[in-house]
Amino acid sequence: MKKIFLLLAAAAAASGAYAEGYQVNNLSSKQNGMGHVGTAMKLNSESIWFNPAAASFQDSEFDISVGITGIASKATYTSLPDYTGKTKPQHYTSDNSIATPLYAYFNYKPLDWMSVGLAFNTPFGSSMDWGNNWPGAQLVQSINLKAYNVQPTVSFKLCEHLSVGGGLMMTWGKFDLSRSLLPIGPDNAQNKALMGALQMLNPQMPNLFEMAGDKNLMSLGLEGKAKMAVGVNLGMMWDINEQWSLGFTYRSKLKMKVDSGSIDLRMIDNAQIAQEIGQLLPQLGLDPAKLTSAVVKTELPLPASLTWGVSFRPVPKWEFAVDLQYVLWSAYDQLDVRILDPDSNTPVLNIPVSDKKYSNTLAFRFGGQYHALDWLTARMGMYVDESPVRSDYLNPETPSMTKLAYTAGVTFRPIKWMNIDIAYGYVNSADPERTGSYPYTNSVLGIVNEKLTAAGVPESQLTSPIADFSGNYTARAHTFSIGVGFSF
Repeated sequence: MKKIFLLLAAAAAASGAYAEGYQVNNLSSKQNGMGHVGTAMKLNSESIWFNPAAASFQDSEFDISVGITGIASKATYTSLPDYTGKTKPQHYTSDNSIATPLYAYFNYKPLDWMSVGLAFNTPFGSSMDWGNNWPGAQLVQSINLKAYNVQPTVSFKLCEHLSVGGGLMMTWGKFDLSRSLLPIGPDNAQNKALMGALQMLNPQMPNLFEMAGDKNLMSLGLEGKAKMAVGVNLGMMWDINEQWSLGFTYRSKLKMKVDSGSIDLRMIDNAQIAQEIGQLLPQLGLDPAKLTSAVVKTELPLPASLTWGVSFRPVPKWEFAVDLQYVLWSAYDQLDVRILDPDSNTPVLNIPVSDKKYSNTLAFRFGGQYHALDWLTARMGMYVDESPVRSDYLNPETPSMTKLAYTAGVTFRPIKWMNIDIAYGYVNSADPERTGSYPYTNSVLGIVNEKLTAAGVPESQLTSPIADFSGNYTARAHTFSIGVGFSF
């Protein structure tokens, strides 16, 4: 049984720590209102992130910008009807907490041809809470992932119209995840098979799933931290004339290394059932002390990206911009997790490599802004962001869909050297819903099958531990941003 829990702990860490490749775009209140464009725009200190080369075009000596975004997201899951048509679909809605990505940018321009700056932001993250007792609890109950980034940056003008820039991205993160060790409910086909297999080993064992009903029997809670990874953010900008500018950026892949994580085993809040589980675990060889002391090690890739941008200023009051971003999500093709003894650093259990098979994606962004008055600028934008996840690997940790978003925002300048930025965005899926499945292994059933085989039970009497979790998903989000900037 020790192997059961270590295997599930590894699977939980592998699936949760990366959270379906969720990339955060809300890193500027100004640009949130303009569809997140900015590669070919002169954004003063905010260019440190959008295009380091543009920071040297700053029009003041000092520029500071700070802000926060609240993301209120919601996902729904609807089960697929069975072949008889008699089973009614089940509907579940996530209860996510509001995510709050932050940013802060500072840029200093001591010379007309050079600037230096520093950025802090949260470019990757995810938050999802389905509750403890929903049908997909064996995949995820709740997850929270955050990645933090600090980027010192320098930018140079090579000539009047051409500049280059670069920064070191120093990124680290943390995650917490909860998932059930077993599917939920006595009517689940694999639970029936597992209970039958356990009763073959011990005919006196009561049916734990019937006793629990639609409640979760056991869960694993994991927390972990990733060490700092270092990459680069490089950019070029060609400010062709007063009307046109072109920009390009490259952000390198980062490998987030997780060396250890704490594991918490949680039992059902029912004394009788907990007692039955407590009697079962020793029979199967579980040592809770070794479970909680096991060390989980893995590397989690954050993908590289290339972005091309163009901005157009037909008249001084108007500016339009387009960005095309190519994200190399194929870096997340597989995930290798190692479970090690913390004292000897030797494998406790060999975990097979987990296939993810992510695909590279394109994101198209368009925005415009109108300088209506000296103290007021209005913005609108939209973007389309492809999903990297195949339908046959669609996981409820973060139901990944091609995103279609619309944004709007305004900037107020109460005094010459200060601006207040406000933005709103509505993010929906390009399709009304997405149907997909995710292959998973009921590891407890697999281990019990091994015991039955060793006891002489024919393989024909065993149930395969491999199954798919399928359904229809929708996802949507509202974003609210506020920021403040100072130039002097």
